[in-house]
Amino acid sequence: MGALTLSDWLDKLQLQHPVEIDLGLDRVSQVAAELDLLKAVPTTITVAGTNGKGSVVEVLSSVLTGTGRSVGSYTSPHLLRFNERIRIDGHEASDRDIVEAFETIDRARGDISLTYFEVATLAALWIFRDRNVDVQVLEVGLGGRLDAVNIIDAEVAVVTSIGLDHIDWLGDDRGQIAVEKAGVARAGRPCVVAEGDPPASLRERLDEIGAESVWVGSDWSVSDTHVTLSSGHDLALPAVSGLLPKNVGAAMEALYQSGLMTVDQLLTCGLPPFSVPGRLDRQLRAELDVVMDVAHNVESAKVLVDYLQAQDIPGKTKAMFGVMGDKPIHDMIATCAGVFDEWHLIDLSHIDRAMTVDALADVLSGELVAARGRFEALWPAVRDGSGQGDRVVIFGSFFSVGEALAFFNAEDAAGGGGH
Repeated sequence: MGALTLSDWLDKLQLQHPVEIDLGLDRVSQVAAELDLLKAVPTTITVAGTNGKGSVVEVLSSVLTGTGRSVGSYTSPHLLRFNERIRIDGHEASDRDIVEAFETIDRARGDISLTYFEVATLAALWIFRDRNVDVQVLEVGLGGRLDAVNIIDAEVAVVTSIGLDHIDWLGDDRGQIAVEKAGVARAGRPCVVAEGDPPASLRERLDEIGAESVWVGSDWSVSDTHVTLSSGHDLALPAVSGLLPKNVGAAMEALYQSGLMTVDQLLTCGLPPFSVPGRLDRQLRAELDVVMDVAHNVESAKVLVDYLQAQDIPGKTKAMFGVMGDKPIHDMIATCAGVFDEWHLIDLSHIDRAMTVDALADVLSGELVAARGRFEALWPAVRDGSGQGDRVVIFGSFFSVGEALAFFNAEDAAGGGGH
């Protein structure tokens, strides 16, 4: 048998650890130490929170790359390809680099069992060290305190928001979740907080850690068009598609706190135009307005609902929705009350953590559930059953949006799409 391909490795990683999520740092720290990855990059910025992490990572990485630094960014999950998770200066890592990292980690781990996410995190750190990046920007996958990313002592931490998500692992109480998120902070180092209504436990835990916390609304502030840094300087915020101003502002404050850029540089740097895939991602397909958004908890659903309600349309708004089973699904549906004229439920039963379409239909009692099935079967029916002026909103999970993007890309490649 020849060397394993990236696809082979990813299949192997899915099977090699008995559970998908196994919070704790002991195992992954041992392997990271063996590979000398714990202090391998000069500057690390870690981004935790319920929503907005990917947006903050994107802004940080783009601005820093614009200064001529080499920047490694690590995010999760991916929408289409695993390679999206590990990028250097905005470019996805190659299959070859990732496979080499996996092989190295596999040799170093000995009899230590690692989860898929732990290996992915180590691979990112290994690639960033191999490429001699100046800065690594790391998104926390789940929680903070016990997430694999937290093996690295970050020079700056960011906490974007505190909401209910991954309740099977983090609990169903914002105060409890805040303590987990705060775990990415370090004594004597800045922690930028973008949560405008933080539970008391967040401040208490950050004080216990000894972090130098800077809080939105008191130390720094943001409007739709400007951020006022803790230095007192005002920066104009660029109009960035799909990103909330507070997340762009948090990134700019984190850059100031990092010392990597002076205020003068921040005032003049500007942001290249970009958007984050899957965040309020809008396309015209077969003359239908299609919005794709990875809104998968209450807070992100509220942002999506506000966006939809701000757009006046002549026709119906139809949901295509699939979600994981560990989400506060009743509250998410309540947030969407009155927004959708009909629901089409995406069958994600091939994903272990997914909520079944039958269970979803039960939660949606009182709403019009028009159809249920795999995305590739649902979409043609939704498309053909919609009229001019109708809008289709695909949301609820990275898997839902990822399957839609993959389907649309294949449709476009075959010449049957409709941008």
